[in-house]
Amino acid sequence: MSWELILESINDADEQFSVELDLKYTWIARGFARDWKAAGSPAANTPEMAELVRGCWDPKLRIANVADREEVASDFTLCLDPSQGRMHRYTKIRLTCSETLELHRFPFDRQLLAIQLTTYRDTNEVVFVPYEGRSSLNKSRAGRWKLHNGPSPLFVVPSTDSRGLIATSGRAYHRAFITIEAERDANWYITHFILPHCVIIAMNVNVTLISRNEVADRNSVTLTLLLTAVAFQFLLVSEVPKKNYQTILDWVMATGLAVQLVTCLLVFLNADNPHNEEWDRSAFYSLTDANVFVVELVFSLVFIVPWVAGNLLLVTLAKCGLYAASFDRLVQFGQGWLQTAMGEDEHGSCSGTYTLIRSGKARTASLVRFVKDGASSRTSAEPILAA
Repeated sequence: MSWELILESINDADEQFSVELDLKYTWIARGFARDWKAAGSPAANTPEMAELVRGCWDPKLRIANVADREEVASDFTLCLDPSQGRMHRYTKIRLTCSETLELHRFPFDRQLLAIQLTTYRDTNEVVFVPYEGRSSLNKSRAGRWKLHNGPSPLFVVPSTDSRGLIATSGRAYHRAFITIEAERDANWYITHFILPHCVIIAMNVNVTLISRNEVADRNSVTLTLLLTAVAFQFLLVSEVPKKNYQTILDWVMATGLAVQLVTCLLVFLNADNPHNEEWDRSAFYSLTDANVFVVELVFSLVFIVPWVAGNLLLVTLAKCGLYAASFDRLVQFGQGWLQTAMGEDEHGSCSGTYTLIRSGKARTASLVRFVKDGASSRTSAEPILAA
């Protein structure tokens, strides 16, 4: 099996991705050689051969995690070796697949997307066998995503000693996974949200330069900056995935708002109204104007400067690739589809082996044993062979 895949888009909100897939695979059609000989060995371009190919046994391949209707652009089958019944099929389809996205580190996240290949025939008839002799390729048209190992994508195949995907009928079905190792290009989020938000928070230092008896001016600055930060939240609604946990970008915006609110509170506590001594709250703390300036300057150094510096450090680490999750960790521990494909369900744990294959120029493969400890529900991955 080989393929050429183009990633069209990733929808964070719906946890779906759209691809254009050129899939090529080979199988041995049962009974084809016998029928071919019975037909008097017709040539490859005769109507008799075309009729034999159309009616031959096929593996009935399908994609299990399709979220939307498949659009088949082209599909044809040819016979490579009629004496053995070796068939070859080329299919070009456009489809949208579902995938659970790991977005804790959004927008500095990496995703391991999987197209789950299976068949309507059980493991007694069809199993997927990796064939490294054919190269495969992943490419991307998604503007905010870049692919890792595009020339040599990862192909995950559970071996025949795994339980397989168990249906309600009790029959087991084999699966294989075409994977896409995608990393989000965070430049758009950095330039449109994080850096402007840093500038907004840093501008709160200007409050310390306004005399504390200018209450209206000080409140005008802090409230304007606060409203600007809140406006960023509304702009971000359509860009941020709706998850039941906080992403990195959520924490950046939330902590920025907290700094803004503390600034407003500080202005309130240090307010001085020369027309009404009761409004001079700093008198309760025995603070002079000079001392108030020092207090606000210390606040800036303790809250605002570390917040801005921390976000700039986060951006630097992300740009250097030091903050993103490892793809190996995503392969081995982050995906439930692998356990399911190896037969894990409410009746039993997964067992057996699976093969990780790099197609294309690298042509390397690793065989990894995947063990499930049912007593402690602990998963482990132990490499047993590397080629």
